[in-house]
Amino acid sequence: MNGEIDIVTRRTLKLDSQVGDSKNGALEGGNGNVENGANAVNGAALNQDPLDAERASLLELTKKLVTAWQQERDALQREQEIKDNAYTNSIGYAITEAAALAAGKRDLTAGTDDFTVNKEYEERFFKLVSKLNLRLIESDSFYGYFFLQVGQELRFGMTSGTGINFKGSRYVMYFNPLIFLDMSTEQMISSIKHEILHVISRHLVRAKRLYQRYSPLAINIAMDIVVNNYIEPLPPNAIDVKWLNKNFGTTVVAFKPLEYYVDEIQAHIDIARETDGETEVEDSLSDAAMSSPGVAEAFDIANSHDLWSESDEVDGDSQQQLTNKMVENSEKGELAGYLSGLLSDMKKHRASLPWSVYLKRLVGSVAWGHKKTTTRRSRRQPERLEIRGTLRKRRAKIVVALDCSGSITDGAFRQAMLEVLEITKAYDFEITVVECDSVIRRTYPVKTMNDVEPRVTARGSTLFTPVVHYANQMQADLLIYFTDGKGEKHLKVDPKHYKILWVLVGEEAKLSLKNPWGLVKHLNQTFEDYDMTVDYERVDGFSMNNQEGFSMANQERDWDK
Repeated sequence: MNGEIDIVTRRTLKLDSQVGDSKNGALEGGNGNVENGANAVNGAALNQDPLDAERASLLELTKKLVTAWQQERDALQREQEIKDNAYTNSIGYAITEAAALAAGKRDLTAGTDDFTVNKEYEERFFKLVSKLNLRLIESDSFYGYFFLQVGQELRFGMTSGTGINFKGSRYVMYFNPLIFLDMSTEQMISSIKHEILHVISRHLVRAKRLYQRYSPLAINIAMDIVVNNYIEPLPPNAIDVKWLNKNFGTTVVAFKPLEYYVDEIQAHIDIARETDGETEVEDSLSDAAMSSPGVAEAFDIANSHDLWSESDEVDGDSQQQLTNKMVENSEKGELAGYLSGLLSDMKKHRASLPWSVYLKRLVGSVAWGHKKTTTRRSRRQPERLEIRGTLRKRRAKIVVALDCSGSITDGAFRQAMLEVLEITKAYDFEITVVECDSVIRRTYPVKTMNDVEPRVTARGSTLFTPVVHYANQMQADLLIYFTDGKGEKHLKVDPKHYKILWVLVGEEAKLSLKNPWGLVKHLNQTFEDYDMTVDYERVDGFSMNNQEGFSMANQERDWDK
């Protein structure tokens, strides 16, 4: 036995000696290989992006926190189910089922708080975001300086990595760490730029008007396509032209206006709904996994802009003034060609529709009759509280005249009518459209945008007198006249006790009347009528890597101007 042990011991010692000798030989004779290996490891560590390492670490922590919260929530729910089952079999349940259900509902709310993180986690996350913004300032200074002026909050229930809205007189950008941290460093930066492009493209304001004509799904997809045209690299599952053509069977191209995409998308959604049903279309596009209520783990285009509905109700001009100020504070370096064009378009917006501001004032000043009210005392007998006072009943009886021989397009007129309907919706109004050249060609009432018809073909020169005579007969309260201004110098009849707003098409347009009998403003047409038969395929070799000198001819235009 001892011999066997001795043999084993000697064999083991021999093996250890051989291993030791081999190690020494490797160290003595192969120092170059060891050094090369160490250099390779150190080089890999040096080449690793520290932000990417922090991103991965924070993502792992986030998943652990969500998993722990999920497990705790499940345990509470199982415990509650046991209580509910026990109560169901008790005498109390037999006494009154309603009381049992009420008790069950009351107990079910226990321990089901939404997922939250502590202050330490928030500080760590937003420290990473600050480092991302430093890189953004170095690469695209405009976006970086703009982002410095935006508030930041966490929102785990949001179905996109980033989102933005207007709260408390400022823009606030929200982050869902589960989706945001699952991107590369470059994609996280692109996601921030994506939200800023929504702002400078005025999508938060324009979407409110588009919701009257299109579905939220069509608008969401169209807006993302517009801004993603300018972003590289795109975040995971981002919606772009290639995605749209593949999933909807369209043949659209990049760098077109928002309304161009919305029209195409809505048409395909309507067809799909006729065959698949109302909810099947949205469900087919919704892949967002919810680990539990309030926590979203994947992007969902159908709900990606739900945050916008939480924006504060503010005057559009006030919001635009703030945006302009933020843009001015961000223009500290040379801008890319496409960005210069978008910003120039945005800054021109306020000057492009000044007539709508004056229309608001005119509509508000139109008075017609009186109505009884308990909020005001009688002027004749103010001491008698039982007698109701009177208020002027405000309503608008409006004639909207369209010069058929003028240069205004159908698209521009429809947008102008949308402005009129939006401004007058708070009043008791009646709108009549009058189409006229040298004589009145057609009149029809309008209550919604669906009532607006394509204009008739012009047959002669323009005369303003027939419309004024018609407005006199209607006893109109307000006349809005869209024209190129080329008509007679003097009206043959005078307007009777109503106001006129002349909206001239074209910056150089002038009203031929010596006495306009009202206000004269300009409508700058900044959108085009698209011929859908034209091949829009780009052949100029444009790449997002070479933006200098790029023409804005095919860039997005603001159809709300």
